Amino acid sequence: FQKLFGLSAIASVLALTGCGGSSSSDDDNTETALTANATQYVFESKFTEGESAVSYGGQTARQAIINDLVGAIGSLTEDVAADVAANLDFYVRGNVDTTNHSYDAVDFIPGPTFGDISTGKNLKSKIAGGDGVGGGETSKLIDNEFFGWGVGDFTGTLPIELVDYFIAQIDTLATDGDITVIGTVGGNVDIGVVTVDSKGRDFKQLVQKFLLGAVTFSQGTNDYLQTDFSAANAQDGDKPYTTAEHKWDEAFGYFGAARDYNDYTDLEIRAKSGRDEYKDGYHDLDNSGTIDLRAEINVGNSTNCAKRDIGSTTELDYTKTVFDAFLLGRETLNNAANGTLTDDQLATITAQAKIAAVTWEKCIAATVVHYINEVRNDDIGDGFTNDVFADVASFTNLAKHWSEMKGFALGLQFSPYSPFRDDSVAGIDVDDLKQLLSLMGDAPVLADGSQNGDPAARTAAQAVDDYKAALLSARDILEEAYGFDSTDVAGW
Repeated sequence: FQKLFGLSAIASVLALTGCGGSSSSDDDNTETALTANATQYVFESKFTEGESAVSYGGQTARQAIINDLVGAIGSLTEDVAADVAANLDFYVRGNVDTTNHSYDAVDFIPGPTFGDISTGKNLKSKIAGGDGVGGGETSKLIDNEFFGWGVGDFTGTLPIELVDYFIAQIDTLATDGDITVIGTVGGNVDIGVVTVDSKGRDFKQLVQKFLLGAVTFSQGTNDYLQTDFSAANAQDGDKPYTTAEHKWDEAFGYFGAARDYNDYTDLEIRAKSGRDEYKDGYHDLDNSGTIDLRAEINVGNSTNCAKRDIGSTTELDYTKTVFDAFLLGRETLNNAANGTLTDDQLATITAQAKIAAVTWEKCIAATVVHYINEVRNDDIGDGFTNDVFADVASFTNLAKHWSEMKGFALGLQFSPYSPFRDDSVAGIDVDDLKQLLSLMGDAPVLADGSQNGDPAARTAAQAVDDYKAALLSARDILEEAYGFDSTDVAGW
């Protein structure tokens, strides 16, 4: 790990402002009253003077790979001669080391290639359930079961097989020479994109949101935060950190927050507005004149926490809750490095791992609620007129929002800390999650009442009303499982 931040790189401690300035209303934070002394994810080595003890380059590389895979999908146009499946599979299984990543277009470091961030990284080796041929994370599929997408011609049993299925659908859409036409008030219209099918599935969104669950969320919560930190509290070879410190860092890297996450406002984390030096979702923390992808940018699930804080009517502060948990756990590990991890320290680390994982999951679940609301209220509520779509945008918005809803919801099965897994909520278990995913279906209900190619059993209006009711039931499950406030749920 080349350029990282030792304590000497920070001239002064930045004041906690914005998303980090208010206390959390998250109940899980009551497990401990401890507070980290550190305000930024910056820790100096206890083994090598002047060097940083923080390292998660591989996780940054995979965040970038997911980003560029999604970008490649979004850039596709109809081309019967293109080898779309192979080109997209390259990001899943290929050796991307010498390939330029898209972040190079802005003044980012390190270097223009994925290999400059971290060598030998791909998605297949870290997706829950493994690479499909017996390698990778075969033990990280909880109860050896993958569920949630079970209609149509998909017959796989592993997350990577669902990714392959999505890519195969994209390949067909982009190379079959056909255009997708939908009925609108103004007549039949070409939708103008090749990654959305006639059933209303946006495969770019499905791929991205599913990978954020099956790779980043799974690895963070069901691998690295599950580490036996006491046994791992020894120097990692000749590295400037312990194995325990590194495992915790890797979980943090998959969450995707900048090292000074607490110093951003929520709007700045989601790159919507704010101070000039923060408003694009990144900040030059060490004043080097460049943005370090491994330290100075908010990506992936970390941005969803800010979005849900903004949409909360009860002053939720998921951003501060999750970051403070990562900080306190990491500071405790740093204090114990080159020494003995006490029972009290281990208890703190265990508690903070749970807070980080559960809050991270709440951000995802709240995002699913948000997209349920989008589909129920904005899309099938206002986008249908006399059994056809109001316009093309009504169809593509429905496809986008439904696919984000389903893609994120599929990811809720990958954490052992989940209320669907740990019996922490009376009356809630994994069967409720399976029901939730079934209620969503594998495609939305369209303006003519059809779903996933099947015509409406009754009238189109009745099919729409039934689907809206099903989504409301799914939302109720999430509200109960995560203890969401009903006003937040309605407002998200």
